[in-house]
Formats: sequence, C-alpha cells, structure tokens
Amino acid sequence: MLTETRPLPQQTTRPRAWAMTSGIAGLAANALLVLFYLLARPLGEMRQDFTWLGTANDCVIVVQFLTFIPVALALRGWLPATRAVRLTTAAAVVAMAGTAVLQLLLVAGVVTFDVQVWLVVPLFLVIYGWVLTVSSTGHRHGTLPRSVTRFGLLLGFCFPVGLLMVAAGLPFGWGSVTQLAFGVPGFVIAGVSWLALPLWPLDLARLAFSAPHVGMRVGDGQHR
Repeated sequence: MLTETRPLPQQTTRPRAWAMTSGIAGLAANALLVLFYLLARPLGEMRQDFTWLGTANDCVIVVQFLTFIPVALALRGWLPATRAVRLTTAAAVVAMAGTAVLQLLLVAGVVTFDVQVWLVVPLFLVIYGWVLTVSSTGHRHGTLPRSVTRFGLLLGFCFPVGLLMVAAGLPFGWGSVTQLAFGVPGFVIAGVSWLALPLWPLDLARLAFSAPHVGMRVGDGQHR
C-alpha cells in the first residue's frame, strides 16, 4: 500500500553546497594545471619560479574529491536503490578518498609523480565508472534531469575510451606513427573528459539538488 510522500529539504541544500564546492575546486585545479604547463614547463624545461602551481593544483584536487564524497552519497537518494548504484557508489567513495590521500602523499614527497600517476589512474576509472552508472540509471528511470544524465554519460564513456586508445598505441613503440595515431586523439579525449569533470557536480547543484526532492513511496520503491 502506498503512503504519502514526505519532502526532504535537508537533502537538497547540503548536497548542493558540496556539489558547488567540488565543482568550483575542480575548475580551480584545472586552471592551476594549465598555468603550470604554460608557465612552469612552457617548452618542457622546468622553471622553478612557478613550480608552486603544481603543488597548489595537488592541494586543490584534495578539496575537489573530498567534497565529491558527500555528493556521491547524497545522490543515492535521487536514484533507485539498485545493486549497481550501491556498489559503484561505494567503490567511488573509496576511490575519491584514495585520490585525495595520494595527492597529499605527493605533496608531502612520500611518493613521486610517476608512481602516483600509476596508482591514481585506476581510481579515476572507478570514479568515471560511477558517473556512467548513476547517469545511466537516472536517465532510464527519469530521476535526474536529462541534461545532467546526458553529460554524465558522455563523461563516463569518454575518459575510459580515451585511456584505452592511448594504451592501444603503446605496443607499437613510443613516438611511432601508429602510436601517435592512437595516443594523440586518445589523450585529447581523456584530457577533455578530465577537465570537464568539475562541470558535472555543478550541473547536479544547479539542476538536480536545487529542485525540491521528495522521499520514496513505500510499497513500490519509486520516486514521485
């Protein structure tokens, strides 16, 4: 038997604030990363006066992913409680926390950049897999705005595809024509998807978390 729905205002304001913080921090991290390569390594040569941009980027990424965690947890309330949503959300929360820890270890000099990259890329894949899963679920069930789900589906698809293209070119030898044919477009696709990631929580804050949210209807497990 169905019961009345109850507004849950406490689930809209806080997720919106976390999503805004994560998105803004991500955009700031992107800006710092671009400036780092433009100023600290303009032609592949390191200029010490601007190396602080890299450290600042690492620190802001910590904020980006730590504030992404409550967004992931809150988003479950906008989606059907499917096994895929539960599992990918749990994995994404672990991956976000792991990303933040690895960035802090990099800043502290405990791990090198080369080591950190190999450890953090698999965590990014988990996060993008979660974006793809929740976007697909929200799209099919109509529980998230279409513009949010379409953007999430694009992000979740492009990042792993870009990495696969880069990996596909590696056996042909670094710098070979075939490797570049795979690697360059793959790097561009994955890179653009990475730079665009902060826009997704901003979309959630603007289009999903800002709207009134109601609870689940007891008896059928569907949103009203």
